[in-house]
Amino acid sequence: MSNNLSIKDIARMAGVSIATVSRVINKNGKVAKETEKKILKVMEENNYVPNLFAKGIRTRKSTIIGIIVPDISNEFFSKIAQKVQMLFFEKGYASIICNTNEDYRIENQCLDMLQAQQVAGIIHIVSSTRKRKKAIPMPTVYIDREPMYLEGEEVVVVESDNVEGGYQATTEMIENGCKNVICISPEHNVSTHKNRYLGYRKAMDEAGLKSKLIKTGKISQIDGYEKAKKYIRENKNVDGIFSTTDIIAIGVMKALKELKIQVPKEVKVFGYDNSIASDIATTSISTVKQPIDEMVKIAVLQLEKLMNEVEVINKKIVLPIEIIKRESV
Repeated sequence: MSNNLSIKDIARMAGVSIATVSRVINKNGKVAKETEKKILKVMEENNYVPNLFAKGIRTRKSTIIGIIVPDISNEFFSKIAQKVQMLFFEKGYASIICNTNEDYRIENQCLDMLQAQQVAGIIHIVSSTRKRKKAIPMPTVYIDREPMYLEGEEVVVVESDNVEGGYQATTEMIENGCKNVICISPEHNVSTHKNRYLGYRKAMDEAGLKSKLIKTGKISQIDGYEKAKKYIRENKNVDGIFSTTDIIAIGVMKALKELKIQVPKEVKVFGYDNSIASDIATTSISTVKQPIDEMVKIAVLQLEKLMNEVEVINKKIVLPIEIIKRESV
């Protein structure tokens, strides 16, 4: 049967009131288990799908969430998008996931589109080339990356302690005998990589060691590989490498292998994000783990508050990281 049925039709076929069907669909209010099963069975047999657009017009409250990520192929960002989507799905919301490809022009189009769609709220990981003068007028929670372009404005941010992550990772290598640790990081203008580098530099300064930042053009294995290989060929004294993302660290490991440099005997390596690849590499990579589940859970709760016009007291939440030590250190 086609999905031209209305909630009134489902109520008639199930022998219940429209209000009862509504409570089952919206998952609010008490409905007897047997009655709920009967309604769900009728809906399933008739391929009934609630019209979220019509519901939004009727209740004057959208049931769609926007999720903006800078690179959906990046395991870390895709995990966030997936977890946000599932948590809101359980609450009766559909999601529109937008991939900006780290491009502010695409990001601006996504924001304009989501605003035109009148979504209930947005979970936003900003792109590295962000160029927008002000925030859009709808409930928004920024996760992982701080929107530095909105400095001075009151925004809600949920992130992990990237400075501490960079500091602990570098300290671990120094305590294991490293004297010449370099940091390889993308030239992206985002808070995460900037703060991880600051943590690295803090550890180096405290140990009385000279810091060195090598910038890659992109967050990619090939960029990490090329930059590491070139620098190590010209600087034989490197004994430690901190990469501000696992993706770059994997490229670093390939370069070291080609240069016949033993890890961790000659050079120790640390990544960031605890990706699957960091654990299954030929030599598993030590890394910094971010509390993704907790970050997403808090971001969703914060966005719900904003959508319900509840005041958010703590607008910036910074969660602790965890060091994962593996073979590369």
